[in-house]
Amino acid sequence: MVAATHSCPWDDADLKKWSEPSTWPSGQIPKENDAVHIPKDLKVILDTTVPRFLTITIDGILVWGNLDGIRIETSYILVNGEFHIGSEDCRFEKTADIFLYGKSNDKEQVEGFGRKFIGANTGGKIEFHGKEKKSWTKLVETIRPALPGPCGCVYDSVEQTVKRRNGIYLNVWNADGTLFKLESFDMQSSRVANSLNDIVEMMKSFPDGKIFSMSIYKTIGVVTQHYEQFFKLMEDLGAKQIRHVGEFDPYVFIGETGKVDCIMEQHTPRRAGYLGPVEALVKFGLGDLVFITYSRTEPNTKNEISRFRALNRDAAYPKLSFLHDVSTWEVGDEVIVASTDFEWRQAEIRTIIPCRECSPNQIRVDGDFLYNHFGEVTHGVDERAEVGLLTRNIRLDAEMQPDCYHFTEKEEYNCKMFKRDTYGGHVKFVRDSWARVEGVQLTHMGQQSVLATYPLHYHLADNVKGQYLRNNVIRDSNSRCVTIHGTDFLEVSNNVCAYHLGHGIFLEDSAEQNNTIHRNLIIGTQYGTLLFTDMDVDMCKNRAWCGLLSSYWITHPRNIFTENVAAGSDSFGMVLAFADRPLGPSFQRQVERGLYEDMSTRYIPILEFARNIMHGNKHGGLWFDNRLSYGQIDMNKWVPENGKLGLNMYTPSDPPNANGTLVEAYMSGLTMYKNDERNSWVRCGNIVITNSSFADSPVSYVAAHSGDDPTSCDVRNSLFIGETDNKGEAWTYFFNTPEFQHLPKSQRPSHRFDRSISQNRPDMTISAVQFYQGPVYLDNCYFDKYKTWYYNDSFIDAYGIRPKRPATAFHFHPANHYPMVPTNGVRNLRFGYCDGVDNSFRVMDGNASTPYWTVLDGTNNINFRDYDGTLTGRADVQIVDNRPFFTTDRCRPMDDWGLAICPYKYFMLVVRGGTGVLQNKYKGKSPVFIRRDDSPEDVYRQKGMVGHKFTLMVSKSYTVFFNSTLGESPRDVQFKARFGLEKDDIVRIAVCFPKSTTKFTIYSKIPRLDPKRYLSPVQVGSLEEVDQDKTMTAWYWNQTTGYLYFKMSSPMEMNDPDQKCPGNECLAWDIRRDDGDNGPAICDTPVIPFYVKDRNARVKPPRCLEPASPVGLGAPIEMGYQPPTHAPGTCGYSAASVSLLCATIFISFGALILTSSPVF
Repeated sequence: MVAATHSCPWDDADLKKWSEPSTWPSGQIPKENDAVHIPKDLKVILDTTVPRFLTITIDGILVWGNLDGIRIETSYILVNGEFHIGSEDCRFEKTADIFLYGKSNDKEQVEGFGRKFIGANTGGKIEFHGKEKKSWTKLVETIRPALPGPCGCVYDSVEQTVKRRNGIYLNVWNADGTLFKLESFDMQSSRVANSLNDIVEMMKSFPDGKIFSMSIYKTIGVVTQHYEQFFKLMEDLGAKQIRHVGEFDPYVFIGETGKVDCIMEQHTPRRAGYLGPVEALVKFGLGDLVFITYSRTEPNTKNEISRFRALNRDAAYPKLSFLHDVSTWEVGDEVIVASTDFEWRQAEIRTIIPCRECSPNQIRVDGDFLYNHFGEVTHGVDERAEVGLLTRNIRLDAEMQPDCYHFTEKEEYNCKMFKRDTYGGHVKFVRDSWARVEGVQLTHMGQQSVLATYPLHYHLADNVKGQYLRNNVIRDSNSRCVTIHGTDFLEVSNNVCAYHLGHGIFLEDSAEQNNTIHRNLIIGTQYGTLLFTDMDVDMCKNRAWCGLLSSYWITHPRNIFTENVAAGSDSFGMVLAFADRPLGPSFQRQVERGLYEDMSTRYIPILEFARNIMHGNKHGGLWFDNRLSYGQIDMNKWVPENGKLGLNMYTPSDPPNANGTLVEAYMSGLTMYKNDERNSWVRCGNIVITNSSFADSPVSYVAAHSGDDPTSCDVRNSLFIGETDNKGEAWTYFFNTPEFQHLPKSQRPSHRFDRSISQNRPDMTISAVQFYQGPVYLDNCYFDKYKTWYYNDSFIDAYGIRPKRPATAFHFHPANHYPMVPTNGVRNLRFGYCDGVDNSFRVMDGNASTPYWTVLDGTNNINFRDYDGTLTGRADVQIVDNRPFFTTDRCRPMDDWGLAICPYKYFMLVVRGGTGVLQNKYKGKSPVFIRRDDSPEDVYRQKGMVGHKFTLMVSKSYTVFFNSTLGESPRDVQFKARFGLEKDDIVRIAVCFPKSTTKFTIYSKIPRLDPKRYLSPVQVGSLEEVDQDKTMTAWYWNQTTGYLYFKMSSPMEMNDPDQKCPGNECLAWDIRRDDGDNGPAICDTPVIPFYVKDRNARVKPPRCLEPASPVGLGAPIEMGYQPPTHAPGTCGYSAASVSLLCATIFISFGALILTSSPVF
């Protein structure tokens, strides 16, 4: 090993120089294409530039010398010994480059590692320690595109009228940025010769002192002898590259007429056979202005661009202000500014330029921005854009072929899918190796066609305590960011990953535990093809297996995830989905280690999940649901390994097994905003989200029930904001409602919104909480900015409609089959608005006319409870559907809500059976319906797609009917009371059976009724006797009317809101008809209502107090540098900090050659 007495590895006196022949056993320095081998007892320092090698195998020690500009090119580096670039105590401050080359069929490969890699084998050690730099920070001031005006965009050619022609565009400015001349010339028609003559004459006519620019739009044409005079004139102006421009190459030129030494040009040659976008851009500074010319060509499309702009210097080279000190960032470094809108692809990359007047928390960059990037805390929610540093001084890169190739079916599929080479390099550490990697930039890593080939990958490494991946950058990855596979106790912190395929930070086998994932930033998670969960559902053989792509893939609860950011995914930001046993090779390894316990992930509480941020994710920020298949049967269907299964069945317990006591699992300090579909989806398992902030999403929180265990979902001490000051990008909506669908899009009415709209659906209801199943509880939460927006009243006269954007704090799942749990509820709520004032509402139902709403059993059964009156002004009231079945005259109809507030208690009655109309074949056909005896005109029917669950009021009586139009009456029926019926609560049930029945057998758990054990129910002779019975054992069969009567109550109280039943003992009457026919039961006689005096006062209209304060709620806000102040009347650029000479500006700023998304 490197001598411990030297903190800098290159200071070890025992190191032998690479550059000396005597160092090598052969007596010769390795030459080009050699397979380099460093023997076990040899310690070498890399002190010189080297040629390209075939392979490098390190059995001894290799130390990178403290020199600049050294680059290794090889197909792989296998480390059996040690490989050092700097150390933890002595960072490498120069630049080091490693380039991995090769294709997927090259013969150079190593078992267990494959091709094109850097790998630490068993016993191997890798220590890479680059410069210490701030990994990422946040804006403290919003970045905006250059707006028209003297401090922004002085001139933009898109605002000018010029005929669009395929050819050459000439733009001439006056020195003050105003337009002198703009013309286009056709270079693809028979008029080419005339066009060239016109160009020449125009160019000759320009007076000195003008800013002359030229750009290619689509094509320069096919060059002939007619171009000679034009070429000569351009060369007289200073052009050097004009004669080399191919037919579809972009080319741009700017210069000041009369000054041939003050020009800029850029030509980007098009690769042979490449038909994608190619771009060129130059900038020219003069005084306080920067003149910009841009060309983008893309054959056979309409995506060509030719654009000219004149910007104020401060707009052209904007200053960015950050939360933290970024003085470790350097001129020439690249940064990525995350999107703060719904579309993550609004993230933008810029290069740092000199800035003498910048504070330690400021930089200047080399170009203006296309999009708004928010930099404020708005209404208590931190929506400041993250800015990641993309440059490190230790750089690993991999060769990518210009055209996609394939040798296997998988590669052929990927070529069709991605239309580019996806076979990059990879870095891998195996069991009993050692690796600490920090300050490294990895580009083009990962192999999309091959498992176990990722940018940074700990592979079945067991316990790696003390090892880490810190402050690295993964860019343009072909497969993931960081993979933790069968590995525990790893630290992954302060890394930035920008643009990758498949899951990002990836816990692979649902076996990985005690890892710390802290303060990482991921932007640009895109679908991959390696696993089912990497794929979009449309890419998948079976849609049910797929569709869980995420930036953070968390497959085991016993890990620490803190202060991470998921800032843009084509699916989810963070997914928690566990397998019931370890996947793949981890299963056998966990057995060998004595760590395997079947289904343990269902019961292990989350170790820590705190202060994470999710925004810009298409399907959602947080998804906590589903299980992963280990290759098993689920719902009677085979699901292959790594396929998605149904309910997660998560029930955290202490100890963590099926016999443990249920405990709560906490997720705290989360921030979620601008996630396009919803901010969060949680399947309840005593999961508590606390001190979190939700904003700017159509739905912020939805919770589904986990299973039969008595668990709930809770949100506490949190903040919900409907629409903040972060408006995003303006957007035009063309109406697509039924009355306009017959019209072409150009003829439909439209509206220009001043903000972005989620899913491009302005008619979708915005809500904080969507009640779905339950139980769900909200405690001590704040709501504001839920205002229904009537956005264009001119449509009233023009089209007879008043378009609106509905908004409310509480809404309901719009496609819900599941009747809601009556104990769902709220307490200690705070609101920043009064209900009904300025079209702001606290609750809103939907109906058949509500866009995207489907009338189902759940959407037809809205109910939840206000436990303390902080929602409605009265404690212990229920919000229910405003229909007679659920209400009385003591309820308060809330017309704006579409609901009613009632002073009653409700519970759920579940009707089950397997005979007659209760057979599965009648599912969805409304086999059961109920009427309330004191309001018989409103019969409550359910389709019964997911069972028969009816919300009933206590102290009332109900009659149950079986649909006689469907089929036979059932012989066995169970009536079970859930969620709400407790001590002193009584309900009477009448059941309509065939009148030919004479004998019944009745069982009940509470009271204990079991005829086989002589605990028989008491058959009485009248309805009055049933009503007077206090033992709840009496029942009465009236054969004349066809009704069987009984009552239900519990001797116990609900002492835990999560309980389905008091004392976890559910009331249930099981009734079996022992004789009689199976024909439909017809019961026409009205049932006398069960009478209990109603002592509840009528509900009064809700009163609104002064708007409450959100202080103390929501996610913590990180403090740091404050937004800068700007002197009035200035644009922000210090005149002393820039030169007015164009040549100086060119040296300082240079030309920007675009290789990805256009900046201008």
